[in-house]
Amino acid sequence: MSDLLRSRRGQGPHSGVTPATWSRRALLVGAFQALTLLAACTARPPNPPADPGASPAGNGGGTPSPTPATPATPLNQGGGCVLAAVVRPTPMPYPGYSEMEPSTGLHVTGPAQEVDLATYRLKVIGLVEQPLSLSYDDVRCLPKVQAHVSLNCPGYFTDEVSLSGATFASVLALARPQAKAVRVTITSVEGRTTPFALEEVQAPENFLAYQWKEEPLPPSHGFPLRAVFPAKAGTVWVKWVTQLELS
Repeated sequence: MSDLLRSRRGQGPHSGVTPATWSRRALLVGAFQALTLLAACTARPPNPPADPGASPAGNGGGTPSPTPATPATPLNQGGGCVLAAVVRPTPMPYPGYSEMEPSTGLHVTGPAQEVDLATYRLKVIGLVEQPLSLSYDDVRCLPKVQAHVSLNCPGYFTDEVSLSGATFASVLALARPQAKAVRVTITSVEGRTTPFALEEVQAPENFLAYQWKEEPLPPSHGFPLRAVFPAKAGTVWVKWVTQLELS
């Protein structure tokens, strides 16, 4: 920087530039050179060559490869399925037919049935290769599905609900329906029976719900298990399901 100042000063009094002006310019030039040197010393090294087998990152490098799904453990056997403990929800007072339950904001169509989880079993019987007697946790260990559905009781109410559970198809796959099975009759704890076509029950949108939002299904809405058929009226969404019989 001092050499630069000396060369500028040597241009003489007719150059039209004062020493003070050149001092300021030289100072700026020197500062720029210093910053350039600092940037060179602190710059990051170039990225290593990309691995040809790696998935592209972001949206600019093509479509990323999907993350492989973790296989679900079908049943809670050998510690393969770890679940949080569930305490049976306390039934709320029955507000009356088609009235709203204050604790959930949902309408109800009958008093809650009390079910003991320690002895509860979902039975799958009839025309199956492997009859089943599944505990509540066995069902919870099946692949979980979630859906926001409309529970419609025509002429009375429509509730929007978020429910989670296991598909009928995943339950029936464990039982292996026989080729001549065409119907499934769903039975509730209170003895109600409702028949469905086997093909219809096995559709992927139909499931056995055990969870409302992030909580166990309310007793007034079928705890521990309730049938969910989003395309059908709520009158066939059997509550307190205890048995599936194939015929």
